[in-house]
Amino acid sequence: MSVLEDLYKRLAKLTSLIVNPASLHFRLTVGVVMIFALGMSSFVMWISWEIQQFLVTTSQQPEISHHCTRLLAVFHSLGMVNFLAIATTTLFAMVLIRKLLSPLQQINQWMGNATVSELNVYQLNFYQTPSEVKTLVLACKQLLTQIQELKRQQQQFTKDLAHELRTPLSMVYAYLQRTQQRSQTLTETQKEALEMAVLEAERMTQILQNLLDMMRASNSMMPLQPESLLLNDLVVDIAQMTQKFEHRDIHLELVPFPVRVTADRNQLMQVLNHLIDNAVKYSQASELITIKLTQHSGWAIIQISDKGEGIPVAEQSRIFAPFYRVDPSRTRATGGMGLGLSIVKGLVENMNGMVAVQSEPGKGSTFTLKLPTIGAKR
Repeated sequence: MSVLEDLYKRLAKLTSLIVNPASLHFRLTVGVVMIFALGMSSFVMWISWEIQQFLVTTSQQPEISHHCTRLLAVFHSLGMVNFLAIATTTLFAMVLIRKLLSPLQQINQWMGNATVSELNVYQLNFYQTPSEVKTLVLACKQLLTQIQELKRQQQQFTKDLAHELRTPLSMVYAYLQRTQQRSQTLTETQKEALEMAVLEAERMTQILQNLLDMMRASNSMMPLQPESLLLNDLVVDIAQMTQKFEHRDIHLELVPFPVRVTADRNQLMQVLNHLIDNAVKYSQASELITIKLTQHSGWAIIQISDKGEGIPVAEQSRIFAPFYRVDPSRTRATGGMGLGLSIVKGLVENMNGMVAVQSEPGKGSTFTLKLPTIGAKR
């Protein structure tokens, strides 16, 4: 039964690829076939009419009756010949057009996650490709190169800026802390102002650290110290920490058997902290947060769910981008700049995992973290 289902899915996928009225491949194929079918049908109709006229003219001449028999056979086979010709042309047009448009398909599949180094070594197949398609693909490749270079420069600028600001900010923060420790002679107004300055310095220090973490995670520069981890205990530990420091109720749903992965403990804890912190920030203090641990098909799956505001569908594909916030007006209220989920994505991918979100406005969100279990083949 599973083989039949798999065959059915493959046929359905193939059909959806072939019969797609919006695709250029489909439209060009239909256009070529219609032109050929019209020409072939016209030719067959003309031949049929000529044969009929010849048969009518020569029906009273017995000396060529044997030729009439052969012409009748040809007349009856014209329909089948027409059908076979159109079918052959359809198949040929599909194969030829798909081959001619293959560079567009290659660039479309590859442009989403290509890097600058891959752009330089990637070779497109331009054999017998129309010049217009070749020009378009080369223009897209050049544009991608420029975009990737701008992205690299932006990342380098952010990294350099964070490094340059971290040292003086650390000194300012240290002086503020030292002053705060000797604030007995200050007035209440001065103490309040000093406390606010310390909090803002802490906030800026954390933002700079998040910027550096994001840069390292996105470039796979964060060193990994992989070890065998029992996720059951790790999830229990982080749930207890959240209950203690955030004063939030955590509901755990754990499988009754051990789930082990190979990962960096500190980075995995950082990922879980970001996801749980997100659930805490965007849900009411009275609402329950659920952490679920399961295992399926070689994947360890951790789901963190809240009953908060939720995320609009149009925004869900963008929340893992750096600096992106669903509601920019809440940046200071929630104490972040939209870096947390970008860091999460980079760290998880460095551990060969995946992270995704499912959400519905007004009903809450579920972030799903997947890591390969020990022994699972990827």
